[in-house]
Amino acid sequence: MSPRPLMFFGTTNLDLCFNVERLPTPGESLMGALTRHPGGKGANQAVAAARLGLRPHFYTRLGGDDAGHLLLNSLREAGVCADAVTICPGEVSGSALVMVGDDGSNMIVIDPGANLSVTPEMVEGAAEFIERDAIVVAEMGMPIPALNRLFEIKGKKSFELIFNPAPVRPGLSSAAWKSIDFVTPNQTEAFELTGIEVNDFDSAAHAALKLLDLGPSAALITLGARGAYYADAKRSFALRAFPVKAVDTTAAGDAFNGAFAASLAQRLPLREAVRKALAVAALCVTRRGAQSAMPSAEAVDEFLKSQAILELE
Repeated sequence: MSPRPLMFFGTTNLDLCFNVERLPTPGESLMGALTRHPGGKGANQAVAAARLGLRPHFYTRLGGDDAGHLLLNSLREAGVCADAVTICPGEVSGSALVMVGDDGSNMIVIDPGANLSVTPEMVEGAAEFIERDAIVVAEMGMPIPALNRLFEIKGKKSFELIFNPAPVRPGLSSAAWKSIDFVTPNQTEAFELTGIEVNDFDSAAHAALKLLDLGPSAALITLGARGAYYADAKRSFALRAFPVKAVDTTAAGDAFNGAFAASLAQRLPLREAVRKALAVAALCVTRRGAQSAMPSAEAVDEFLKSQAILELE
């Protein structure tokens, strides 16, 4: 059976990455090594899915500058279908300043650039690329009015919606929340949405119930090195993360979301889809960069086989 169609809506940035021994304290200057990588939450998620063998559509807005053309070419080279991408002459593409410590921790500041000018009408035009029975993934870096329009469109088209609420901001309508099939916050985002501190699976269970009260059909909370917790009206389960040595955690959540969507598109059972997403996130944090850190399908398969052997020992 062929995979389900897959489309991502989100932001694209050029990441300026400083690798430093440790993250600085306020007022402190540190020496670091600068590298540049294609990034942005939506773009990272789309590339993660493409590396797993799918050809997802992606909608984003890029400036007509050198960075915009670099980012567009990078998406195409990764296997993402960029037919819906808008290039805007005279505008500046989004960028992010990322500092990554030797322990894998990071600090990020974003200038959204052209990402900030996405309108509801632009999203409506891009929605023409959503195919029947598609899985659609959206993240909260897009302007809220544009997101509300996308969620309204779900009522007219038949697609399954995964919503990554990052970064958390107010303004999403109650109707929009009710249109979500899977909401996928990390620990911090779950706290911002529910007021419940998430530091283990028990607290994740409480937060998940609060998230379901907002309207989504299911909640899937990522807990970093601990793993992930899933809940809907009928079932819940927790899966532990795969133990790895983290080098750079910058795009771990994007790797998880892109892989989860790709796994559902490949018609994996839900629990297996979450497990595969955890494997992709684990491999991602062992490499530097965002899109450059997304593993191939072959690498993920080999990793899961090695983990299965370890689990039997």
